[in-house]
Amino acid sequence: MTDVTTLEAWLADARAAHHALRLGRQTVSVRFGDRVVEYAPANVAQLASYIASLERQIAAAKGRRGPAVSPYVRIVG
Repeated sequence: MTDVTTLEAWLADARAAHHALRLGRQTVSVRFGDRVVEYAPANVAQLASYIASLERQIAAAKGRRGPAVSPYVRIVG
């Protein structure tokens, strides 16, 4: 398994790429390990999925089951 520091670096890169796409950039590249993946505006959902996957991996590596939720937040629905 990849260490948390590496996962967090990949997450920061992915979030920056997502931000660039949302601002109208035509393509962005995300590097993780020795792989590079290019995303275009049509792939924003795939990039968001990758970000969610990294967030889950980081939470698991830190011993958490999911995103932290405040006990004061009422979830409706």
